[in-house]
Amino acid sequence: MALWSPTAGPLARRAPRVERDHAARIVTELAQLFDEAGVRRDAVAAVTVGVGPGSYTGLRVGLAAARAMTTAWSVPLGGADSLASLAWAALAPGETGVAVMDARRGNVYAAVYRRVEHDLRTVAPAAKRPRDEVARAWPSASWIEDVAPDATWAAMRPPGERTAEAVYL
Repeated sequence: MALWSPTAGPLARRAPRVERDHAARIVTELAQLFDEAGVRRDAVAAVTVGVGPGSYTGLRVGLAAARAMTTAWSVPLGGADSLASLAWAALAPGETGVAVMDARRGNVYAAVYRRVEHDLRTVAPAAKRPRDEVARAWPSASWIEDVAPDATWAAMRPPGERTAEAVYL
């Protein structure tokens, strides 16, 4: 979760490990984020939500919460690549990395990104593949897994850049 201002940049961000408690904790976590940033909810101009790939339940909870907020606040809703948020958290400018999330049974959701200044370039789009196949295909790229995503990446996306529809691979 992140609050970002086009003029001031990141205002606050949180990456709590909520495991399977996301539905129960999302409202409390968002309230704490706003409090930390000193931002009133009526100051929000848009909401961007991670659209996956990821767990079915996690995506549904995030999308439902984002849709509720944008409806209540009458602001636009957009989507952002969840794997890109992992890459943004881990890559320095000039680095290339493979962002992966466990997809169970020896598979991962994986995408390859290159960080260029204040942007990410997709080198290989997200796909669900066997973990060892991904490792063989990108032996020299940094492996990005088990890091907290940086929601600043999603917050920086213009809301019209991508629709807020879940990506299931």
